[in-house]
Amino acid sequence: MDLGVVSLSLGCLDFDDLLEFVKAIDGSAIELSTADGVHNKTVDFSAEGRRVVVDKVKAQGLRIVSVGGYSDFTISDPEAVQGQLERLRWYCQLALDLGARILRVMAGNPRPGLSETEMIDNIIAGFKAAVEVAEEYGVIFALENHGTLINDLDVMLKIVESVGSPYFRVTLDTGNYCWAGKSLEEAYVFFEKMAPYTANVHLKDFVVQLDRSVKFVPLGDGELDLKRVLDILRGVGYQGTLLCEYEGVGEPKELIAAGTFDEYVAELKAGTKRSLDYMRSLLNS
Repeated sequence: MDLGVVSLSLGCLDFDDLLEFVKAIDGSAIELSTADGVHNKTVDFSAEGRRVVVDKVKAQGLRIVSVGGYSDFTISDPEAVQGQLERLRWYCQLALDLGARILRVMAGNPRPGLSETEMIDNIIAGFKAAVEVAEEYGVIFALENHGTLINDLDVMLKIVESVGSPYFRVTLDTGNYCWAGKSLEEAYVFFEKMAPYTANVHLKDFVVQLDRSVKFVPLGDGELDLKRVLDILRGVGYQGTLLCEYEGVGEPKELIAAGTFDEYVAELKAGTKRSLDYMRSLLNS
């Protein structure tokens, strides 16, 4: 398994600086974020811009293994659903242009006025339509266990099994499940059940604080048994990239506004490097 970085976690860096840093810490790949303003708007997703991105990534000896896309299928309005499908079509072409075959997708956040059952049913219906787009482009949609709505084993299994397509898999985020209030032992069960469906992995480590909230820390510094996670993934034959997503420094906008940008970036880089070094030691043991 190769090691890389989710670029969103280093979104405060210009794109060129991100690539140089990932190469410097011996990463081999990135998941490229498409979040608004990411990398200080130094990534151009126009047709010519995409070619420039690919050339820059190759020049550093790296690969784009996945694209961080956004979607919301909690909705039921046909026009709105069609808008989401067209958005995913754009993302699919972007992924192919960048040489990636995996698109991280989202289910959506809780929507006022709809019950959980209604939203889950909408999500299933939306992705059943969406996989037709995925199949057309040959891109795998990898649903992340993100937020509070679907960070539940039964819900995730229901969605994945109901959609029932090899083009609809999972982005397994190792920190989000406990962030959503689940226990560590519940998280390991979640990892085991979702591993057969996993096409993309975001690695986070954490400590659970006295108020039961989660604080993210560099990989190896927290409570998560990452060797156990690796064994679970190896047990189902996962051969994809392991992507570090270190988010433990604090809220970026608050820290930058406080005038601590340089310190923030230094700590972010240090935590990311330590994370990759730790995972490399586990893979080589």
